Amino acid sequence: MRYKIFGHNPSNIRLINLISLIIISAVFASAVKTYAGSYSFGLKPVSPLRTITLNGAYALAAHRNGDIKAAKEQYYQSTLLKWSALGMVLPDISLKYTDQRLHVNSAPTPPQYAPLMGNIFTFFFPDFEYSLALNEPAINFSAIPAYMSAANARKAAKMSANNISANTLYNVAVDYYTVLNDISLVKADGKTLKEAKSHLELTDAKLKAGLAIITDLLQAKSQFYAAKQEFVSAKNMLKSAKSKLVSIIGVNGNFQVIKPKNPALKKISLRDYIKLAYKNNPGLKSLKFAQKSADDKTGFYESQYMPRIDFTASYNALSDEHFIPQGATNYWTAGAVLTVPIFQGLSRIISIEKARSQANASMYKTIQAKRDLKALVVSEFYNAGSLKSEVGTLKHEERFASKNYMLVEEEFKAGVATSVDVVTALAELIRARHNLLSAKLDYYESVLDLKRLTGSFKRKLISLNVDKFN
Repeated sequence: MRYKIFGHNPSNIRLINLISLIIISAVFASAVKTYAGSYSFGLKPVSPLRTITLNGAYALAAHRNGDIKAAKEQYYQSTLLKWSALGMVLPDISLKYTDQRLHVNSAPTPPQYAPLMGNIFTFFFPDFEYSLALNEPAINFSAIPAYMSAANARKAAKMSANNISANTLYNVAVDYYTVLNDISLVKADGKTLKEAKSHLELTDAKLKAGLAIITDLLQAKSQFYAAKQEFVSAKNMLKSAKSKLVSIIGVNGNFQVIKPKNPALKKISLRDYIKLAYKNNPGLKSLKFAQKSADDKTGFYESQYMPRIDFTASYNALSDEHFIPQGATNYWTAGAVLTVPIFQGLSRIISIEKARSQANASMYKTIQAKRDLKALVVSEFYNAGSLKSEVGTLKHEERFASKNYMLVEEEFKAGVATSVDVVTALAELIRARHNLLSAKLDYYESVLDLKRLTGSFKRKLISLNVDKFN
């Protein structure tokens, strides 16, 4: 009798090998999972891209932009002028202490009593002398225009800081929409590249089938490489736009943006836009406050001709009664001092004329800035309206170019149209897409600029509560 060995059956051997492979794979997977859980193989999960919204970009610029921080510091410096003006009416208190043991070879104090003591003053030195003096400006008219000038200078600095922050946030918005526009451009050029590649493959197939000539293939290749170059250029433009946005908001690493609501014009007249600009433009308001500050500064120098009354008091003490009349070692004095300025050379006159000249210069700058602001508002108003109409026209042109390309492509597949027709239609489609995206970006920039001129960015102005003395 013959016995068939189980292991010698080929089918059984394959089954055993399969079961062994499954068992070994399970054990290996379990070991790998355990080891990876303990040591993670040094790998970290890929974190998702950081998402930055337009409002988030505003907030980042407010906290990290160097121009805004510098403007806030300049505003803080202007607040110190207010305390300088208040210091003109605050008392001046001083303490003087002299230890005569450190001045052995000097005359005794007070010197007006030394002749009464004869030559013995050389041997009797008081140990110490001190005096506490108070000087309080009772009437100082100069403090009033000085404070008003400082207050207006502070307002001018605040409006200047607001203007810098508004311009910075305007640049943030423009660069943000530029990034979005370049993303759309990359997508459009990527779509064009696929269309050019599809046409190239179709032309190559028709050439092999004898339905096209070599010139058709060369034209299709030329269009494909041109589309590829446009795609690469669009990607580089996107990287450049992102780098500009990064430089303003101060972030590191890669990020993605979310499309916000498109900016649009208000449904108001041009006259209302001009009124809003006169009322809310921080640059114009800064010049107006600077003019007021210069006028008050003129009043400050003119007030130097007015009399001033100071209340003075002092408390004095000596350690040796030999030099004090009637033996009193401590005494105090008090009184009022009237100062009437009569003539101080030409310093005040020159200061007054200089302040008046500064006030006139600020006035002329304000008048010209108002004219320039009106011209900019009018220009941007009509420019935005023109660009809005252009965007509408280019949308129709882009849709027509897209349909025309699809039709010519179908005709080429059917052998009715030539490769030249397809290449020409694709080139027209590329031009229409680029023109539409460019016009949209120009329109958004124009609307944002009009908003900046009319002070619409003031709701996003940076907080300037930096007065460290309050």
